Amino acid sequence: MKKTVIVDAPGKINLSLDITGVREDGYHEIDTIMQAVDLRDTVTITRMSGKGIFISCDRPRVPSDDTNYAHIAARLFFDRFGLDASAISIDIQKRLPMQAGMGGGSADAAGVLVGMNALFEVGADMETLCRLGREIGADVPFCIMGGIQRARGIGEQLTRLPDLPKCHIVIAKPTAGVSTKESYRRYDQQGAVRRPDTELLLRKLKEGDLHGLAKGMYNVLEEVAGLDEVCKLHERLLSGGAAGAMMSGSGSAVFGLFEKRSHARHCMRRLYDQAGMVFLTHPVGCGAVVVDLF
Repeated sequence: MKKTVIVDAPGKINLSLDITGVREDGYHEIDTIMQAVDLRDTVTITRMSGKGIFISCDRPRVPSDDTNYAHIAARLFFDRFGLDASAISIDIQKRLPMQAGMGGGSADAAGVLVGMNALFEVGADMETLCRLGREIGADVPFCIMGGIQRARGIGEQLTRLPDLPKCHIVIAKPTAGVSTKESYRRYDQQGAVRRPDTELLLRKLKEGDLHGLAKGMYNVLEEVAGLDEVCKLHERLLSGGAAGAMMSGSGSAVFGLFEKRSHARHCMRRLYDQAGMVFLTHPVGCGAVVVDLF
């Protein structure tokens, strides 16, 4: 019997984000293009004797109780597949920044679902795992599937898209984060000045036109982020040679797309004095994936 599984759980950036409506239950309808990136958390799940779910994390601010998305995912998996007599420990090594719009909590939940599926030899397919993921959070199905997807509805309706042309991604996160709930509340109050041309972006992806795509990126939540640092980082990325720049999701991380790694590295060095965290990464074609099982 296998006792431990290790899962890599990539984060994401949004290449566009539009809000198309609000449902009766308060959830916002969106139309967004999401891309998985090679900046990832590592989730280690170990079977234990007894019963229960025990969370640990190398970042003290991450909750270790039943509000953690990883805990919610494990509880749901246990309940759905009749494994209540089991106990596990979940250790999360965080590399994804918090309150950044990069899906950190959703990536961890995806990692738990994929990892437990392998550890307990349940054999659930991706569609089943994605259905479970929808019950946890709107971004969890994407974090299971990964790659590049158009997401509609509340984010759960996924359509695979042509791969993003080869590029390098510089991500800069201000010291301050942005609450997703607060970001959407401000949007409801203020609305949007302009909207992304999603069909144009889809066409540029199909054509493999990185510069055309980058110049067309737009996020309606960036207008209402309420952080001067977001605007400054956006401008610094563009002046540093990015083909295009945008805030990811509800923020506060801002990213730029670069054709050449040398240009990306040069821009990255210019950002250290303005951002709390700076990363150089690239697109990946997968979501949460098992890297070891023993």
